[in-house]
Amino acid sequence: MRAARDARAAAAATLIALALPACGGAAPRPEAQRARIPDGPRIVRRIEPADLLPADLDLVVRVDVARMRAGLGQAAADELARRALDEAPDGAPDEALESAFRRADVVWLGLRLADLEAGDRVVVLEGRMAGLAPDPGRWAPSPVAKDVQGVQGGVAVFDRRGDGVAARADTARIVALGDRAVALVSAAEVSSVARVLRDGPDERRGDPAAEGLVSLELRARRLPASLARRFPSASALVAGVERVRAVASLADEGVRLDAEIVGVDPAGAGRARRFLEVLRDNVEDVRYAELMKALSIEQVERTVRLRWLFPAPLVLALLSRGSPG
Repeated sequence: MRAARDARAAAAATLIALALPACGGAAPRPEAQRARIPDGPRIVRRIEPADLLPADLDLVVRVDVARMRAGLGQAAADELARRALDEAPDGAPDEALESAFRRADVVWLGLRLADLEAGDRVVVLEGRMAGLAPDPGRWAPSPVAKDVQGVQGGVAVFDRRGDGVAARADTARIVALGDRAVALVSAAEVSSVARVLRDGPDERRGDPAAEGLVSLELRARRLPASLARRFPSASALVAGVERVRAVASLADEGVRLDAEIVGVDPAGAGRARRFLEVLRDNVEDVRYAELMKALSIEQVERTVRLRWLFPAPLVLALLSRGSPG
């Protein structure tokens, strides 16, 4: 017994001796031996392309351009990119922006639906962006670049020169994440993107699944009061929906759409289900009747799930510019 007590006492003494250097009574280390704290930011963080989308954008669409090229062909992917450029709010994007579309492997488009016509949006393009630079005649380095010194990856920020921003929908700022990605920011979203660059990504930002050719996430918001008064039925429908997520994937027979609508409660989900069923079951045009019949709708509690197959000929027709119908 005494031997055991002596062993425990020796072990306790050893632990106390090991702990003493860490206590406040330890002798101070010479100045020359102290670890020097480097100047500059203490934490360097890596920001991902999708992190640039602020949470106030309630619809985020993700387009896997690389997968689209592999599945639909280079010509179809280029056509979609060209349409996006032709319909861009700026009207005449410079060569650097056109090059960004051509180099992109993944594109995110964030929108605020309540201001869709105003053009509030952020477009993020991820891909092979090495050597891409905005036209110095139209773009100048932004003073906010100093606020993102703690971000890894050679972040560069450019603002449009002079009075170049003619409309709210114009691209007012370009953010480059090294040679990995480029973000095109409309005037209304400049401050929000500056904030997420400085403070980190928003927790509730839209984050579509990294699956399929196209995926999206929509966080439903109530209609503005003026629209709610004019369209009370639509207002009640929207008010009952919390979130929508969807993925369009390439299949042997065409493109398959898998969607999930989450209601605020089972009653809200039921209103969404009945609305979709009415649309599906009351198509009079015989050209689309068979297509609508292929739409599967089912509700489980407050979730409505949709499955829909778009036949390959219809997909090719939609991709053909100027095709009839």
